[in-house]
Amino acid sequence: MECRIFDDYNGLSDAAAELIIQIIERKPEAVLCFATGNSPVGTYRALAIKAKERGIDFSQCFCFGLDEWLGVPPEKKGSCHNLLYEQVFHPLGIQESQVHLFDGMTKDVDMECRIMNGEIEHAGGIDCMLVGIGLNGHIGFNEPGVDMELRAHEQELHGSTLASGQLYFNEPTAIAKGITLGMAQVMNARTLLLLANGNSKSDIIHKACDGPVTNEVPASFIQKHRHAVLMIDKEAASKLNK
Repeated sequence: MECRIFDDYNGLSDAAAELIIQIIERKPEAVLCFATGNSPVGTYRALAIKAKERGIDFSQCFCFGLDEWLGVPPEKKGSCHNLLYEQVFHPLGIQESQVHLFDGMTKDVDMECRIMNGEIEHAGGIDCMLVGIGLNGHIGFNEPGVDMELRAHEQELHGSTLASGQLYFNEPTAIAKGITLGMAQVMNARTLLLLANGNSKSDIIHKACDGPVTNEVPASFIQKHRHAVLMIDKEAASKLNK
């Protein structure tokens, strides 16, 4: 695991965007996976600016979404679908034909998961997966105690995840479960880019990086990833063992 600590959130976001651009420059047809949440927003903003300024072409890449709230329509403000199109795909000129996202309104979750797994295999795996880390150590909707061998699956969500999730919606929204790529797919990504910022993430960053590797803290498995890049600001890094 490579850990890079930045003075502030803007520096972190700029560096994360640069890493993604370097991957696209090396491999224009790269397979990318994007998460929603607060941590990546600055990265997506910087990525759009850099891509425009430098003429970076995303027309050959293919993109997956990390997760989605079950029972939430794609067009609803706050859905992962809506946020990814607003923050990533539209600013980068990525077309719908280049994107595969979970359908939160599916009537057959098992089939939805099988389709997602098949699409990732057909694409040849994920070159770069960008993720955040939840206060309880989740990655995507892989909550503490998750089976680390799972691929795409349905997940009952913890109270802290549901509480933070409500902040993305402009009205109270009934959410209880999510659908997510599994930790097996997280661990198989050729590059795993994990972002965290702020004092609120310092405890879980300490547990994930300095504590034992355990599925009770799914993010702790970054310690075993073949190429994990952890980008955090000084506040999030404040409790790391020196």
